[in-house]
Amino acid sequence: MEIVLSSLSEAHALISSGKPAELGWLLGLCVGIFYLTTVIALYGLVMAVIKRDIWGFIKPVEAIVRYSGYLSACLIPILAVLIVYEVISRYAFNAPTAWAFEVSYMLMGSSLMLAIAFCSQLRRHIRVDFLYDNISLKKQALVDGLGYVLFLLPMVIWCSWGLWEYFLEAYKVNEQSGESAWNPIIWPFKFTFTFGFYLFALQTVVETIKCALVLTGRDVPEPDAGVFG
Repeated sequence: MEIVLSSLSEAHALISSGKPAELGWLLGLCVGIFYLTTVIALYGLVMAVIKRDIWGFIKPVEAIVRYSGYLSACLIPILAVLIVYEVISRYAFNAPTAWAFEVSYMLMGSSLMLAIAFCSQLRRHIRVDFLYDNISLKKQALVDGLGYVLFLLPMVIWCSWGLWEYFLEAYKVNEQSGESAWNPIIWPFKFTFTFGFYLFALQTVVETIKCALVLTGRDVPEPDAGVFG
C-alpha cells in the first residue's frame, strides 16, 4: 500500500507542476478517470454490504466495463473513416498524410485495450472447451474460479500496476512516438493500456464472485451485450 500511495503522491505532484510540457491537466484527467471508476466500485461495494446483496457491487462495475466496451466500438468507425481518407489522399491526390499511421495504431490499440474487460464480461475470450462444455455448471464455476484466483487475477493486478508505472514514466519524459515526421506525444495512448487492464482486473473480481454464487446455488444470468446483443 505504501508504494501505491507514494506513486499517487508523485502523480499529484506532476499534475500540480504541469511538468514536463505543461500538460498536467491531461494527466489529471487520466488520474481522475481512475478515481471516478474506483469511487463507483467502492460505493457499490458499500451498498452491497449494507443491503447484503453482492449484486450491488457487481452491477455498477459491469456497467463501467460495458460503457468502456461501447467506447471501444465507437473508435472502429472513426478508424475506418481515417483510413479511407488516407487512401484517397495518398492515391487519388498524391498527398499522403503525416499522421495516418500513428493515429491508426493508437485507435486500434485503444479499442483493443478498452474492450478486454467487456470481452471477459461476455465470456468471449478464446478458451479450450472440449472438456469444459461437458461438465456441470457448478464444476465449470469451480474450474473458472480456481483459474481466476490462482492465475488470472494475480497476473492482471501485476500487469495493471506495471502499466501504471509505465504510463507515469512516459508522462515524466513527455514520451513521443519517434515513428513518423509528426512524432506525437504517446503517453496519453499508454493510458488506455493501464485503464484497460484496471477494468480487466475489476471484471475478473466480478467473474470470481459469480463463480462463488454458482457454487452456492445462486442463479447467475447470462451476460448481456446490450446494444451489441
